[in-house]
Amino acid sequence: MTPMSSVPVQFLIYVEPQPACSKEPVIIPLDRCLEVQVGVSISFNLSAMNLCNQTVATLTDIAVPSSITGMTHGNLTHSSTNSSIYYMKFTWTPQTNQIGSQQLCTVAYTSENLQSEQYCVTFTVKTSSDTCVTTTTTSTSTT
Repeated sequence: MTPMSSVPVQFLIYVEPQPACSKEPVIIPLDRCLEVQVGVSISFNLSAMNLCNQTVATLTDIAVPSSITGMTHGNLTHSSTNSSIYYMKFTWTPQTNQIGSQQLCTVAYTSENLQSEQYCVTFTVKTSSDTCVTTTTTSTSTT
């Protein structure tokens, strides 16, 4: 058999220890209007919940594997009102070339390297200011 290379190759393998808490974090879905207007800046907080005891594991990151061009985010912040909640502030001003659907995907990680399910949210960029128009219907009856 002919060797594929004369250069020796070494591998270093690190095996993660069994986590003390095996509960994956959960990203809390956005409950805001997902229609945005070109040129109008939006800001929102994306939150994640740590289901482990804080003394065992903490949330260490909300990673953004799929971002929207021009969208920025701040650092991971621990909620002052709920010790299980962490959030990250996102800011974005949609541009004309982004009209249509724009998708943001995120994943939360704990200090024990457990990750949440990937959470993706799709924003609809519009040129008009009639974003998230709601319709209410009332009915009356006469007897």
